[in-house]
Amino acid sequence: MGYSAKQKKVKVAIDGADKIVKKLKEMDEAAGDVLMKAAMEGGKIVLEEAKRNCPVDTGTLRNSLKLTKDKQTKKKATVKIDFDKSLKYGTHVELGTKNHSAQPFLRGSVDENQSEINVEITDTVSDAVGGKM
Repeated sequence: MGYSAKQKKVKVAIDGADKIVKKLKEMDEAAGDVLMKAAMEGGKIVLEEAKRNCPVDTGTLRNSLKLTKDKQTKKKATVKIDFDKSLKYGTHVELGTKNHSAQPFLRGSVDENQSEINVEITDTVSDAVGGKM
């Protein structure tokens, strides 16, 4: 049985926040900056959790974990939390091999913090457009 290392995407919908959504639409291109700020704030939660969950031998893998901006439009912003790809063993730690059990530290960091990530993103967007829900 194999395991696919697909990216975990977090989508946050701000339900019942018509005022906020309207303000974002009015901001046009600047809305992308608000969304990126919110995505980065949510990403910080995942990054810190991944660092806590990362198995440590020398600390190199944990210390290589980074949060970076990925893509941004006026309707969507994405960020990435990843390790230095020159560390070929990072994927083997996360997913395991036939000789070593998986020690996942990235995927669970998103799954286990979904509610906190959603709140952080929603609060950041709400604060940026001047409307608290």
